[in-house]
Amino acid sequence: MLAKATLTHLESLETLTVQWNPQSYRIERHNRFASSSVVGGSEVGPKFAGGAETFLTRLFFDSTEEEGEARDLRPQVVRLHDWSRPAEERWSPPTVLFNWGDFRFGGMIESLEEDWLRFDPDGTPTRAWVDLVLRSESP
Repeated sequence: MLAKATLTHLESLETLTVQWNPQSYRIERHNRFASSSVVGGSEVGPKFAGGAETFLTRLFFDSTEEEGEARDLRPQVVRLHDWSRPAEERWSPPTVLFNWGDFRFGGMIESLEEDWLRFDPDGTPTRAWVDLVLRSESP
């Protein structure tokens, strides 16, 4: 049985449960540096200007065992798209928490890529992989 991961919108506390095959995930850490400057005739090296962590994984959605409206996976993926957009009163998207076992990563959704793999005869999508990238900035 596939382990299940959750994504939680940290403002509304709405949670989305996905089936996730833990083949792999990747975490990237990047530092930013301000350009060097000259102070009193001597050059000062690059100054640390913050950093970012990026979490990349592949989420598995499968509703082939569901019936009725629950078979359509599009509303779940649309919810992720909604979570990737800033609210009207904010400049940035909300923070989303990825939780799987004892692993947690909080950040904003930077990108989503969808691969739809299985469909009912009427075209309803019942299986998909969604590549998710979360980004967390630090000062």
